[in-house]
Amino acid sequence: MTAGWIVIAGASGALGSGFVRHYAARNRRVLALDLRPDGVAWSSNVVVVGVDLTTAEAVDAALDHIPRSDPIELLVNAVGMIWNEPVVALKGARFVAHAPETFGKVIGANLTAAFVVATRVAARMARKGGGVIVNFSSLSANGIAGQAAYSAAKAGVAGMTRAMAAELGPMSVRVNAVAAGFIDVVSTRAALSEAKIAEYLARTPAGRLGSLAEVIDAVEFLTANRFVNGAVLDLDGGLKV
Repeated sequence: MTAGWIVIAGASGALGSGFVRHYAARNRRVLALDLRPDGVAWSSNVVVVGVDLTTAEAVDAALDHIPRSDPIELLVNAVGMIWNEPVVALKGARFVAHAPETFGKVIGANLTAAFVVATRVAARMARKGGGVIVNFSSLSANGIAGQAAYSAAKAGVAGMTRAMAAELGPMSVRVNAVAAGFIDVVSTRAALSEAKIAEYLARTPAGRLGSLAEVIDAVEFLTANRFVNGAVLDLDGGLKV
């Protein structure tokens, strides 16, 4: 039987682009979605679509690049953005509160988009006999100073994952998440100073950043093990211990 499609949301991001390359190299049929998909690796088996992932109608139109007769086997829901902004910052002689506009932007990019993509793909999966959704939460879901908005969004992804797993399991759609710690990709090094990275490494039992290959391994485990459902898998080198 022909393998189903793999949908990768956030396909131009540091993690998403790695998944596109990984599955394309294995000759899997991939639908790569992002608001600005510039730089996504193209090949004959990869369809790249620029789409606002917070808009249900736009996501539905993007999914129509997959024939209705074809199943979607896996959604790698890696959409999101890292954001650093203190709740209250001292600027000059006054205290300035976190901007509600940026809070909304972060929630939209990390939680709303993940919800919209997961629900639209889940409907397609349910009609074709099932599938697997892997969302991306974060170590930040436990709360990290300077990342209140990002922490809130990623905590939301974890809760959303468990709720979706309970609802969709009877439809043969499994939903899990990876709660990633600090992974050695461009976005991590852009968001954190070398001093901050060194501080986290000193507290991490593994003593290093994670690798993209290890993130891919985690997703493949959650995909392959059919008894894992509603799990939020910590992938942080033991930092949370």
